[in-house]
Amino acid sequence: MIDTSAPGGASTGSERVRVAVWDWPVRVVHWSMALLLVALVATGLRGGDALEWHMRFGQVLLALVLFRILWGFVGSRNARFRTFVRGSRAAASYVRSRVRRAPEVHATHNPIGGWMVIALLGALLVQAGTGLVTNDDILWDGPLVKHVAKDTSDALSSFHRRFAWVVVTLAVLHVLAVIAYLVVFRENLAKAMVNGLKSLPADLADPSAASASSLRAMALLAACGVAVWFVLHRL
Repeated sequence: MIDTSAPGGASTGSERVRVAVWDWPVRVVHWSMALLLVALVATGLRGGDALEWHMRFGQVLLALVLFRILWGFVGSRNARFRTFVRGSRAAASYVRSRVRRAPEVHATHNPIGGWMVIALLGALLVQAGTGLVTNDDILWDGPLVKHVAKDTSDALSSFHRRFAWVVVTLAVLHVLAVIAYLVVFRENLAKAMVNGLKSLPADLADPSAASASSLRAMALLAACGVAVWFVLHRL
């Protein structure tokens, strides 16, 4: 059961148990996107021949972002956006609980973290999408450049290069928040995203909320990969 006395399915209970909170598709895709982002920044800054790999990494990232967005509607209960994306009142309540040093406990993302997830996914989707129609005016064109005017491609290329720093800034803020939670609050959020487990109040401990169909996850991931491939190579 979830204690609904606190906003957003939060709990203030003291008795804790160790329970699964993140399904394996969420964890695998999370770390895969993190590694791809590092590779994309490195290859983008290097330029030249590295842009060939930059484009390949970007296409894989696009498939993973699409998967995570769709998984936010059809995945395990804890993976779904409706579980952790809350309104401004819930976010304010969470901040006040931290200030009072009697923090609400959330099974997955807290209300602030939930909006960071939305911001990151949205930014990655925009960045990967615009990358498909970019050019470097030398050797490399995005796979969909042929479908837009040169002026449009140039404008989107400029936007893509500038917006990359928005994505990097969001990612850095995310990492800093994880470090702050570890150092200040003694909450290891990164470890939970590795093994999928958290120590939660008994009234929030529901392992079924992290239960996901592996067949559905693999089918959806394959479908996202095929969709991206089809758009890039058949349109």
